[in-house]
Amino acid sequence: MTPKFERHFSAAILLKSKGNIIMNSSDTLFRSNHTAPASGRRRFLVAGAASLAGIAVHTTSKAQPGEVVIGAVLPLTGPSASFGQNSWNALQYACEVANEAGGVKAMGGMKFRAVVADTQSQPEIAASQTEQLIRRGVTVLIGCNQSAASIISTQIAERAGVPFLTAYDIDPAITARGFKYTFRASPLIDAYARDMVTFVKALAEKNGKPLPKIVAFSENSIAGQSANKFIVQTAKSLGMEVVEAATYDVGKTQNFAPYISRFKAANAQAYIGHNRTADGILIVRTMKELGFNPAVMGGILGATSDPEFSKNLGADSNNIYASDSFSPELKIPGMAAITGRYAAKFGRPMDVGSATMFADLAVLWDSLERKKSLKPKDLRDAIASTELKPGDRGFFLLGGVKFNEVGDNARAGGMITVLRNGNNVPVFPNEVATTPGVYPKPNWS
Repeated sequence: MTPKFERHFSAAILLKSKGNIIMNSSDTLFRSNHTAPASGRRRFLVAGAASLAGIAVHTTSKAQPGEVVIGAVLPLTGPSASFGQNSWNALQYACEVANEAGGVKAMGGMKFRAVVADTQSQPEIAASQTEQLIRRGVTVLIGCNQSAASIISTQIAERAGVPFLTAYDIDPAITARGFKYTFRASPLIDAYARDMVTFVKALAEKNGKPLPKIVAFSENSIAGQSANKFIVQTAKSLGMEVVEAATYDVGKTQNFAPYISRFKAANAQAYIGHNRTADGILIVRTMKELGFNPAVMGGILGATSDPEFSKNLGADSNNIYASDSFSPELKIPGMAAITGRYAAKFGRPMDVGSATMFADLAVLWDSLERKKSLKPKDLRDAIASTELKPGDRGFFLLGGVKFNEVGDNARAGGMITVLRNGNNVPVFPNEVATTPGVYPKPNWS
């Protein structure tokens, strides 16, 4: 039996246990009964995922009567920790907003509660954590901010018959297997890549410049490899030259100088890639050090959509573009109050990853109001028939949502934003643009 812990912990702790970490929206930690495999047996630093001051560790996170328990499978540690921690904060906040609005009124005001299991950014650990959450009786699963992890977790959820809402995992493989319990509100990576390359072409032509030579440079994750594939496909279809499509070992590569030197020597005028935040920051700093300033720089989600990217780079992040489906500057009903409160609460603007957690909660909330049932099959059917407009129940992604036969969002909309003083400002397409794009990119600050 797992022992109970009575000791309290401070805001940033080093939990010395062989089990993995589960947290709920009341900031209570749970130690799972699962012992991680040898590769995962290490200590976990939990800092920034939630406010942990003055909390106790308990041993159960089972659903209580009269509540909807959401199981989040997220990376709170490891290379993807920044995305996972921010998504965890956003999910808790989304539950708070929904509960303040009365919860599920059709079910007597039933409240939402979230619990989280740390994947440590490792797909094999995501599998065991997903199984843990299912055994604990969660109503629905949300995850994983890592496509490789979601591919595995959705398979486990499908076998158990538990609805799974992806966070903003964008690889097509997740929904390409004919699963009935997997749903995704965000666009797919091919759409994001197509938007970015199309924008680069339009920007060059608008400014009377030749089409730039493109380099695709992404992490070697499933999402990163897919990003490169679709960047190259789209560029070639638009008559643009791709001088190189390269990948690097995510979480291991610390020296990007050989890559950047090669891109500079090849006279690449456009850089596009899918990179995690820490990598994206280091890549930009290396570009500046080596004097490589392409005419246009763009990211396929990842680093360029994370406020930490701009916070760390300062003025050097200005005029870098990002593919997105959300910006705090969009004119969506009810959004300004939520994003303003979010910024005050967490000290950073809401980003697309956080907005996606709100979108998933909106889908779940609306489904329960219509179906009035927590039974997995009933909930799955209700999710499949969801139709929401931007602004409905906190759904702030472009286009709204209506799921197709494979569980993807047929209404998912994408756009391009430009980084200006830490903000992702819409520049493309014209119907959402609030500022023009700049081409070529100005020199480094």
